[in-house]
Amino acid sequence: MAYWNGMVWECSPSAITYLESLSTSYSMKTDTNADKEGNAPTEQIALSEEEISLSTTYRIETGTGNIKEMIGQWKAMIGQAAPLIIGSEVFGPDNVQLQSVSVGNVSMRPDGTFTAVALSFKFKEFREEVVEVDNSSGSGGSAKNTGSSAVSVRASKTERAARKRPMGYLKNEL
Repeated sequence: MAYWNGMVWECSPSAITYLESLSTSYSMKTDTNADKEGNAPTEQIALSEEEISLSTTYRIETGTGNIKEMIGQWKAMIGQAAPLIIGSEVFGPDNVQLQSVSVGNVSMRPDGTFTAVALSFKFKEFREEVVEVDNSSGSGGSAKNTGSSAVSVRASKTERAARKRPMGYLKNEL
């Protein structure tokens, strides 16, 4: 069973939808800053945002009521971020943002009713900007970017422990 932002892949008496493929990738990001005033260039190396791709097929025979509505629901969620939970644990980063939904292999009846569709999803790690309040100024403080690299920012022990979900977690949320 898998879960993302209210959407569920499951095998139950009322519906069968499952992840047909799942892939993720990690890559290095390099940022070089060449100073034109004669200072030595600086280079920052970090991990790029993790990307996750997955696909599934919806069929009316396996419990998907209205496939066109299902496509519309996914389309409306492009740009939203939430944890991807597979089994009882968060898979990958704490939050992933839906980047794209591809629709393919559409099957339909002569009256135009969709009977099956293959959807492919691309997610990208979602990092919120870290903002720190500067209380040293007399004007009541101002927000500024801390400049921390994404590599140096990590979850606390409590947050990491919270990523593990009890087995009944998904059933209680639905």
